[in-house]
Amino acid sequence: MATDHARIPPPALGRFDRRGRATTALLIAALGALAPGCKPRTNTYIAPPPPDVTVAHPVRKPVTRYLEYTGTTEAFESVELRARVAGFLQEFKFKPGAAVKKDDLLFVIDPRVYEAQAKQAEADVAARQAALRLTEITLQRVTDASRASAATAQELDKAAADRDAARAQVELAKAALTTANLNVEFTQVRSPIDGRITKNLVDVGNLVGPTGAGGQATVLATVVNTRPLYVTVDVGEDDVLAVRRARMIKQPGAEPGQITPGEWRPVDLATADSTEFNIHGHIDYVDPALNPQTGTIRVRARFENEDGVLLPGVFVRVHVLLETEEQTLVPDIALLSDQSGRFAFVVNDKDTVEVRRVKIGALDGTKRVVLEGLNPADRVVINGLQRARPGVTVKPTLKEDTGPGGPAPAAGAAAPGK
Repeated sequence: MATDHARIPPPALGRFDRRGRATTALLIAALGALAPGCKPRTNTYIAPPPPDVTVAHPVRKPVTRYLEYTGTTEAFESVELRARVAGFLQEFKFKPGAAVKKDDLLFVIDPRVYEAQAKQAEADVAARQAALRLTEITLQRVTDASRASAATAQELDKAAADRDAARAQVELAKAALTTANLNVEFTQVRSPIDGRITKNLVDVGNLVGPTGAGGQATVLATVVNTRPLYVTVDVGEDDVLAVRRARMIKQPGAEPGQITPGEWRPVDLATADSTEFNIHGHIDYVDPALNPQTGTIRVRARFENEDGVLLPGVFVRVHVLLETEEQTLVPDIALLSDQSGRFAFVVNDKDTVEVRRVKIGALDGTKRVVLEGLNPADRVVINGLQRARPGVTVKPTLKEDTGPGGPAPAAGAAAPGK
């Protein structure tokens, strides 16, 4: 029996497996062919660029040395108005705080009692003068009688003594009249100086005068003169000796506080709300002795205060100006500090940062005097200090000097210190 065998086609999945294996083989062959041309990947270090810093040359210019002290302003004149006679305050004739002139009438004390006493004293003077005239007539008559041997020497002496006593009584009465007139005058309290007056310390109707404990006269108000105005400071012993030694060498004939005979040493002033010493005056008094308890000497400076800006009791700073010398200066912000003192970062000719120790002097605007350690050829780092380190190579940019204050500090920089 013949059997017909049907042809069964292979599964479709088999075809896909062969095709996939063929594709994979081709990819592997292609990659193998490319592999000999590829180079291995490596990491290469590229050094960062040197940090940017700003440098400037120290400048040389004349600088006036000064001593800085603090103090408070004082009135040129200050007078308490007191009641010199007892009585009831009748009126006051000013506006509190107003400017007054010398001899302006300010207060009136009830004058009636004192006016009556003055009239009584006038009458007493007239009576004493009449009695004197009588004694003079009597003396003349006794003198004539004595010449005619009609009066004794004793009578003549008594008549002369009565005349002298009467004359003394007249002088006594005149003195009492003067006192009475002064008391009348004292009922009008007038300003002894030009200035400004405070508010009245006693109201009208109050009893005033030497009525307090120990006969203290009542204070009615105070007149203050602030044009000119004083500032008193206590100068340290070291500064006093240094200034006096220099004065004795350069100007032996000058008085304490003077530059040359008759020329007082200038002083500049700055108020608490200002950093500029733009108010100018001069020393006008120096104590003759040092205070042994504080080691200081008191010095007084005078300021004309023509605009009236300054008031007594204001806190101020003063610069006592000394000699002017050529100095080396750099921006104060370029000077740093550590435990060893002050130093600056200097860029050498190889653009490498070096540390330079310095000795500093006074502050002049935004610049600081450098007494030792720098010269005008140095390149001092003034900006980018946080990027400058000793031994690090930097990229410096030179900034030229822009004026007396030099380059301005960078934004956000700390205020210059001393």
